[in-house]
Amino acid sequence: MEAFRKIVTIKDNVLRVVLPDQYNNTQVELIILPAGTEDVTTQVQDSKTDYYAKFYGTMKSNLSQEELDKKLNALREEWKRDTF
Repeated sequence: MEAFRKIVTIKDNVLRVVLPDQYNNTQVELIILPAGTEDVTTQVQDSKTDYYAKFYGTMKSNLSQEELDKKLNALREEWKRDTF
C-alpha cells in the first residue's frame, strides 16, 4: 500500500486534490486533519503510561527502563544452564 500525503489550504470550504494516475478508478479513503504544528508522536508517547496503567497487575515502580531491563536480564541469566 502506498500512501499519498499532501497539505493543502482550504478556500471557501472546497478541497481539490489532484492524485497520481495510480489512484485512477480505485476506491480510496480520505482522512482530513488540521495540519497544526503539534507533534502527534509526542502525544502518543505521553499517553502510553496512562494506557497501561488501567490494566490490573501492571507494575508500579520507581525504576527507570534501563534499571528494569538490567534486573530482568539478571533474572534470566540465573536460569541459563548447560544442556550438555
